[in-house]
Amino acid sequence: MSGKRVLVTGANGHVGYSLVELLLERGYEVRASVRNKDDEDLTRHLRKLDVEIVQADLMKMDTLENAMKDMDGLFQVAAVYKTWADNPEKEIIEPSIVGGINALKAAKKMGVEKVIFTSSTAAVGKEALDGGALTEEDWNDGTDQPYAYAKTEAERRAWKYAEENQLKLVVINPTAVIGPNFYRHTPTTMMFRNVMGGKFPLIPPVIFGYVDVRDVAMGHVLAYENDNANGRHILSTGCLSAKKLINIIKSIKPEISMPKREAPLWLMKIAAYVEVGKSWFGYKPMFTPSIVREYMGKKTEYDSKKARKELDWKPMKLEESIRDTLEWIEGME
Repeated sequence: MSGKRVLVTGANGHVGYSLVELLLERGYEVRASVRNKDDEDLTRHLRKLDVEIVQADLMKMDTLENAMKDMDGLFQVAAVYKTWADNPEKEIIEPSIVGGINALKAAKKMGVEKVIFTSSTAAVGKEALDGGALTEEDWNDGTDQPYAYAKTEAERRAWKYAEENQLKLVVINPTAVIGPNFYRHTPTTMMFRNVMGGKFPLIPPVIFGYVDVRDVAMGHVLAYENDNANGRHILSTGCLSAKKLINIIKSIKPEISMPKREAPLWLMKIAAYVEVGKSWFGYKPMFTPSIVREYMGKKTEYDSKKARKELDWKPMKLEESIRDTLEWIEGME
């Protein structure tokens, strides 16, 4: 097993924070990097833990090299997770691709033994050509959705760099991450908040894979601790249609008013253009035409047998995770 001194980038994020907590529980010496360690709002929860907080920006090599000094392992979790941007190239694509490679370059230069790289099933795809489940062999080629493109290209370049520079790399590809322990909403948790707030008059024709953040953290640690772990690892507890998810939420929180009718795909396409049009007035769209093309009307299923077998990964029940997500959101309000 690799050494116990590790750096977690993006440590104040949803996955990063849960990962830091788990590493501490397992006896690791953790260095937690954030973009601005003086921002009390972003680091308050981290300061309650026994970690060294350092400042590191994925676009600034010197800060990454300083953060990785004397580290045995790197958990490259930091990434841009947003579905809307005025300038997707500058705000989503470039930071994801260049930032990811910068982290690997710094790891190689500073002698880091092993890197666990957080990617996403956005880099895997949304629908298998044969109608079955997507596996680690699949790639999301041809996507025009900025976030999905950024994750796909960032991971491809990470593999290329690791192979060319003999850097030990293992990749984790989680589906949509839910569960507690977030202090700012992600697009996924914001979707739950919008459902709870009655902002969906109709049920969108979409299927998402879901996984609890605590199980994602465990997947990262198991991959780090397993000397035989290699390649990509899809982490998906299960896939749910929006209708099924809403029914589960309703069973947990019957007092919440939920939509009952499903929206046809053609209506979602029109609504997406309306949403983008409202951005001219300072409104942040909930979805866009590229999101509709990427995610809606697809038969989505992911196969996580590799992680379950190779890493002995055992996720919790999805209903339990959904309940914890709802209760955490209520506690934030």
